Amino acid sequence: MDRLRRLVVIAAAIGLILTTVAPVGAAQAEDYARVIRSRHAGATFVQVDGCTQTEVFVSAMDAVFGSRPGPVNKQGLVGVFYRELDICSGPGPRFPVVFSADAQSLDRLVSSSRFGTASIDVTLSGTDGDGNPVVIGLQVDWTAATAFERSKVSGNGWFPAGQKRGAHVHTWSHGLRADATATGSITVDGAQTDLGPTTDASLEQIRYFCQVLQHPQGGFDVDC
Repeated sequence: MDRLRRLVVIAAAIGLILTTVAPVGAAQAEDYARVIRSRHAGATFVQVDGCTQTEVFVSAMDAVFGSRPGPVNKQGLVGVFYRELDICSGPGPRFPVVFSADAQSLDRLVSSSRFGTASIDVTLSGTDGDGNPVVIGLQVDWTAATAFERSKVSGNGWFPAGQKRGAHVHTWSHGLRADATATGSITVDGAQTDLGPTTDASLEQIRYFCQVLQHPQGGFDVDC
């Protein structure tokens, strides 16, 4: 289950991590600012056909990030985990796994300007539970089912804490999250399964900004 949890939350949010290394010369530590926008969609599909329970866990993201000054970069990531369980063998809750496969790619989540809808339509190369190569086709559409919940976090202070000869760090992040409905299909080595609709799905967005102002005599290298 840890593997599934990691897959479902791929790129769910981009948080603030400040890491200090040993002091370096002041000339090596520079002021900079970083801006990130990340959108993420996740969904879990569970459906039963006779003795076979099919479970599909999908995660997709689209991020835009860069430093000022510097280029703007774009990054996507799609992950899927597929498995079939024999629910007629024993009382459960741990039914035998008949087949499983997973895959990842750097494809990007496609979303509307206000993030009310999102989608992916990709083909991924992955492996099954025995390590054999598989080809997975994945098409999923998300639609926000509720209004977006908003969250805000900000920080402003010296780093390391309590010292005024290191770096002054200003950060803020704005988050959006909404429950969603997802539907689509998955094809594993040519065998297609229709998915959904499921309400075990969500849409999330993070907008994040970090600015580092180095003290002339500080020399601490701070990473946002």
